[in-house]
Amino acid sequence: MSINKKKEKLGIGIFLHDLAPWLTELLSVSFFINLLALATPLFVLQVYDRVVFKASLTTLQGLLIGMAIVVLFDFVLKITRVRFFQSIAARNDMVLADKIYQRLFNLPLREMESKEQWQWQTLFQDAQLVRNALSGAPASLLIDLPFSVLFLLVIMIIAAPLWWIFIVAMALFVLLALIAQMVIRHRASREHQQTSEKERFLADLLKHRESVNLLALQDYWQEKWQNKQENAIEASMYRGRAVDFFRTLSQSLMIVFTVTVTSFGALAILEQEMTIGTLIAANMLGSRLIQPFIQLVEQWRIFIQFKQALKRLNTFINLPQNKVDSITDIPLGAGKISLSQLRFNYNEKENPAIDGLDGNIGPGGLHLLMGKNGSGKTSLLKLIAGLYPPAAGEVQLDDADLRQFTAKQLQQRIAYLPQRIEMFQSSIFENLQVGCIDCSEEQIMAMADKTGLHEQVISLPNGYDTMISDDNRGLSGGLIQRIALTRTLLGNPQIILLDEPNNNLDRQGELSLLNFLKSLATTHTIVVASHSQNLLANADSIVLLESGKVAIAGPAQAVLKHLGELEKQHLAKGKES
Repeated sequence: MSINKKKEKLGIGIFLHDLAPWLTELLSVSFFINLLALATPLFVLQVYDRVVFKASLTTLQGLLIGMAIVVLFDFVLKITRVRFFQSIAARNDMVLADKIYQRLFNLPLREMESKEQWQWQTLFQDAQLVRNALSGAPASLLIDLPFSVLFLLVIMIIAAPLWWIFIVAMALFVLLALIAQMVIRHRASREHQQTSEKERFLADLLKHRESVNLLALQDYWQEKWQNKQENAIEASMYRGRAVDFFRTLSQSLMIVFTVTVTSFGALAILEQEMTIGTLIAANMLGSRLIQPFIQLVEQWRIFIQFKQALKRLNTFINLPQNKVDSITDIPLGAGKISLSQLRFNYNEKENPAIDGLDGNIGPGGLHLLMGKNGSGKTSLLKLIAGLYPPAAGEVQLDDADLRQFTAKQLQQRIAYLPQRIEMFQSSIFENLQVGCIDCSEEQIMAMADKTGLHEQVISLPNGYDTMISDDNRGLSGGLIQRIALTRTLLGNPQIILLDEPNNNLDRQGELSLLNFLKSLATTHTIVVASHSQNLLANADSIVLLESGKVAIAGPAQAVLKHLGELEKQHLAKGKES
């Protein structure tokens, strides 16, 4: 299967997908909210300088009516903006979650196996972090921050003697925000690392919960768990102390700023360069000017989390993908498998799992793979199924390179039953149905009858509606094996790959499976990894693997005869020694 390596950049634009009209309205609403924020300081200025100084009650009445209208509009605009953010967050969440889901389940199997389950699940937590950062307080702060220039201009107009104080204060708070960003980013990174280690440890414990209970290891692992928990808490507190320090420092600087403005303002009033109303209004405008910078210091954690989440999502987005589109659809063939200098390794530092295999399998027939554990049987089956990309060489299906097929096209041609069977937490029928979405109920039950599953299922109290738990509790291993086998064969693929399919089957079940495979082998190419004597005696050909290489291969009778002679020689040497 070919791998798509086209790189993408996951910028903020992807989260604002198809929302340009809403963003325009959002910016417009934010502009008027900040414009109306000037009303209160100007109201106070007019009250002190006109109403109180000139005892003008009529002016006061007019100002109160105006402020009532301002408060009403301000309330409506803020409610509107909150709803805008909620709508944008919901839409972004859907777009991003869908994108993650599509790309996650289109990753090559090797990439999926390179990380634990919990690590893939954290991608959706990262999506939630992104959503939270682009909605609510953090987003409002980013939108309101540029409007600080508006408040500074008004201050320079009405309180000219004090403008330099506000410039210095802005520069000081910007510097504080930058320092806070650097410190909190480092500590947040450490917190994420310790939290990840704790979650990984817990996920591993839960994965092996049966062994923990069986061997009574609860106390043994508890101390290690407590250490992980303590490290995570310590890292969280370490980051929290930095956030609290900068928050408290910014609040203290705000008090210093207010005292400074009031003191220099008082001197300006004494020199008749300002009025009391102007000083009070300047203080209110100054608070509105500086407040976003204080919030910026307090919100850095969220922005850092957003940046880190975006970085992780970008790394994920640029992982190679399985091929999903094909211009042509090659017709189904006879089911011939060809291997050419096939090579595969799990780790470049280790010996190859498959090392230079050549040869043909099929079309048609029952073919057996043999070999010790680690000889490469499972790796070869996954290479033929297109689940693993070869490091070198190629696998061909009816003389067509396997990498040109999409996952859907391969699924139509090749079925693979792994040694480790996984069931979905659903009914038996639904677990069968996923093997062939387009198959009718009659077709599913007909296949279940052929594999011997139907008789076992209808004997259950709930029949095909019997629910399967995450650990297959309450159902025998043989029944689960038959369900998996039936599901594998439902799509009627031309090539069938089975890894130890007789696991959990009794003698009668194994013989029933053998008879079914022999009947299928007349029209299908079947490759089975097994050491079953029944399968050995009925196979058309046998391939013996050793360390990823072919030790012996050929017609079954010839291989069995050769293996028998080698066994006799080995026994003779043993007697001589």
